[in-house]
Amino acid sequence: MKRLYFDGGMGTLLHERGLTEDPVRLNLTHGETIAGIHRQYLTVGATVLTANTFGAYTHKHADAAELIRAAIGHACKAGENGGYTVALDMGPLGAMLEPYGDMTYDEAYTLFAQAANTGKECGADMILIETFYCITELEAAVKAATAAGLPVFATMTFDQRGRTTMGIPIKRMAQDLAEWGVTALGMNCGLGPEAYCELLPQLLDATKLPILIQPNAGLPTIIDGKTVYNVTPEDFAKVMEQIAALADARGHLLHLGGCCGTTPAHIKAMINRCVI
Repeated sequence: MKRLYFDGGMGTLLHERGLTEDPVRLNLTHGETIAGIHRQYLTVGATVLTANTFGAYTHKHADAAELIRAAIGHACKAGENGGYTVALDMGPLGAMLEPYGDMTYDEAYTLFAQAANTGKECGADMILIETFYCITELEAAVKAATAAGLPVFATMTFDQRGRTTMGIPIKRMAQDLAEWGVTALGMNCGLGPEAYCELLPQLLDATKLPILIQPNAGLPTIIDGKTVYNVTPEDFAKVMEQIAALADARGHLLHLGGCCGTTPAHIKAMINRCVI
């Protein structure tokens, strides 16, 4: 497998266009806008398009299958000549699992399985599981996704200590995800690229699987009522180049992309510096 270049933020670009409602609802009302954002990422060199399906679960949306079908369709039609991968995007359910909340493991598994199976039926090439904090919820998502029969990339969100907000360390994540049969694993969201550059050696020590790194464009601040990220495309790319060099020096396959606050400009600058 060669290095994959994932796209950047979807919600960031939708917000720039004044579209602030739940992004998955926009699959039914602003399909051409979403397809246009996908095309922007293809134009700058992204090889994986992340479908606008984050949070499309039946406990939140009775028409979740329709939302997923529309989102996969927008991504599949974004490039006339194909040649790219479409990822079904699966995030957390937004409900705590037992014993911290009321949702059971089986209920969570069912919700993830519905999304994964619908995504496969609609033409997704792979499943991206991202922005998880709870290892039990991640287990349900990964096992449901692998049962659907598509390649699964799974990432968690870490703080500067290398732990999720629920205390899961990088090594524990890597060990569990390898046992559950993912294709690649890594870190996304939460922090900017510099923090993940510092944490990457821990992940390189913990796994032989391919790694995916998708940082935010820094930490957000609110300016005049708008969410602003402070890492410029060039600064983002410089650190992502360092991240790539760390992995390359260890002979480790690394995939790269962006999360919140990143734009086509960030992804373009990153690819220009990191392409192999």
